[in-house]
Amino acid sequence: MPATTIFLLIGAFLLSLALALFQYFYKAKGRRSKNVIFATLRFLVIFALLLLLINPKINRTEYYNEKPNLVLAVDNSGSIREFGAGEEVQTLVTQLTTDPELQENFEIETFSFGRDLKPADSYDFKDPQTNLPAVFNDLSTLYEGRVAPVVLISDGNQTLGEEFTFAAQRLSQPVLPVVVGDTVRYQDLSISRINVNKYAFLNNRFPVEIMLNYSGDTSVATRLEIRKGNTVVHSQQLSFSSEDNAEVVRVELPANAVGVQNFEVRVRELPGEKNIVNNTREFAMEVIDERTKVLIAYSFLHPDLGAFKKAIESNQQREVELKPIPEVSDLEEYQLVMLYQPDARFRSVMEQLYAQNRNYFLITGPKTDWRFLNQQQELFQQEITNQPEEYFPVWNENFKAFQTEEIGFSDFPPLEGNFGNLNAPGALDVLLYREVQGVETTMPLLGVTTAGESKIGFLFGADIWRWRGMSFRETGSFEKFDDLIGKFVHFLASGSRQDRLVVKHEPLYNESEEIIIRADYFDQSYEFDRRAALELRVKNKETGEQRQIPFLLNDRSFEVDLSSLSGGDYDFTVKVEGENLSRSGSFRILDFDVEKQFARANLEGLRNIAQLQGQNLYFLNDFERLKSELLSADSYPTIQKSRKNDVSLIDWKYLLGIIVLALSAEWFFRKYFGLI
Repeated sequence: MPATTIFLLIGAFLLSLALALFQYFYKAKGRRSKNVIFATLRFLVIFALLLLLINPKINRTEYYNEKPNLVLAVDNSGSIREFGAGEEVQTLVTQLTTDPELQENFEIETFSFGRDLKPADSYDFKDPQTNLPAVFNDLSTLYEGRVAPVVLISDGNQTLGEEFTFAAQRLSQPVLPVVVGDTVRYQDLSISRINVNKYAFLNNRFPVEIMLNYSGDTSVATRLEIRKGNTVVHSQQLSFSSEDNAEVVRVELPANAVGVQNFEVRVRELPGEKNIVNNTREFAMEVIDERTKVLIAYSFLHPDLGAFKKAIESNQQREVELKPIPEVSDLEEYQLVMLYQPDARFRSVMEQLYAQNRNYFLITGPKTDWRFLNQQQELFQQEITNQPEEYFPVWNENFKAFQTEEIGFSDFPPLEGNFGNLNAPGALDVLLYREVQGVETTMPLLGVTTAGESKIGFLFGADIWRWRGMSFRETGSFEKFDDLIGKFVHFLASGSRQDRLVVKHEPLYNESEEIIIRADYFDQSYEFDRRAALELRVKNKETGEQRQIPFLLNDRSFEVDLSSLSGGDYDFTVKVEGENLSRSGSFRILDFDVEKQFARANLEGLRNIAQLQGQNLYFLNDFERLKSELLSADSYPTIQKSRKNDVSLIDWKYLLGIIVLALSAEWFFRKYFGLI
């Protein structure tokens, strides 16, 4: 308690005593015994009221016992049901949660996991995916700084995320794995993954990468086939052994028809193979008959050239060709021309662009010849100073040409351009303005404009390769930067009319995964319209069943979830209410359950995480052994803790009672003695 408060309490005590003595003993009449009673009651009232005014705080220490948490993380995926172990898992969970000794020593908390980890007290074993790394990551966050041993009840088979044994090493809590499912090692061939590009181009060949695994103790031979309909487009013989138990097959297939092409990969089953569901897998890709070809013309080499090429070609439908300006002649084969820091040598190329009303992307920098550029075009006029200057980007949320987002421009390093004012007589649609020496200006840095029937993009600064590097540093991916450049290329390489309704979907989905179709709708000025009402009409090609489902707004896009659809081929149409706009397409849902791909429990992976943390491995019938380990371990103690609370005296209800009782008693005695 502070010294000031102590002095105030002493003063309140003395003042209360002085007032009581003054009222009842200084020149007071009456019997002394009565005055003692009245003085005592008056002292209590005055002192209590002064205490309320001072309101001192009293430290109160509370002691309590904190039991360690016991976390039960139960695999709720479909593979548990496939192993027929659902009832045994339920029995073990019930034994652990209702055991009196465990309840006395632990705070027991139960979770289920499939795609995500969530609290649960019942299980249906129907989750279509298993994300074991998410279990360890989420538990690490939830129980940071606490004692919480984790009983992991799972078959150890994952379908999402990184290798779970690495994620388990980041969890500081002890992990006690309980193995679910068959642990006998059977002969089994499986197709674990197929890698294929989303798009291919007509009359080209596209690569396919197929990863196969074998589980068994003997050497076996099989045949791999890739079918398109009833036609075998590739076939080869494979062999496996206990040591050589994995194979990656790489083939190139012809893209000889436009549209979505469906393929099936089959591995011939082994004699007596128990699980043959994982011997077959399908994939699809879309064949398109044109490709956006971009020319970047330059007069000297610069890292920006590589950054633009990488960003543009991150979209498989685009190809970039870098050419020094003396080698540029015919522009007909290119859908977009980018001019990098042009000088007088670019004269013939720019004259071709103007004569053909072609779209182009102009990038300037400290080596740009602005005397030439000012004479060659009338869109931009730069003051000639021959001095460089750095520009920081400032995002303009009112950019209208296409939908964009703030990707962290404020953290990007500066671009290097030319010192001096830039005049632009025409109307510019600016995405980024310039910040010069800490002052935001209205001079453009990045954007688009029009000249007659042509669309022109502009970037008045060099060293944009640093932006791509910064984007990767901040997000771990080039995706946001590449997507931004890709939108500029799409806008400039397309015709003069931009699509107002854009639908995004995959040609092939698995029934066990999320099936989301997204759409973007823009109004007449090409601004995203969140007030629009979009509807999806989907039809099953085989049964003729139709559904009409409204789109829901999700941030800056519309989306509809079709995860409830069963396997089959579907046609769909997206329409905008009140507009004569629609888009159609098709997709296929495979009757493919990834949780059925496993022939046995991942005993090795679960044993690995147990050994890494010095724990034992358990099975579903090891309840007593697991219980004994939990109760006997010295690392799970109950801890006595204390909690200090500062309690204000004004919150003490008994003080108010003392005041009321003292005043009531004084009134009663005065009435009794006939003084009132």
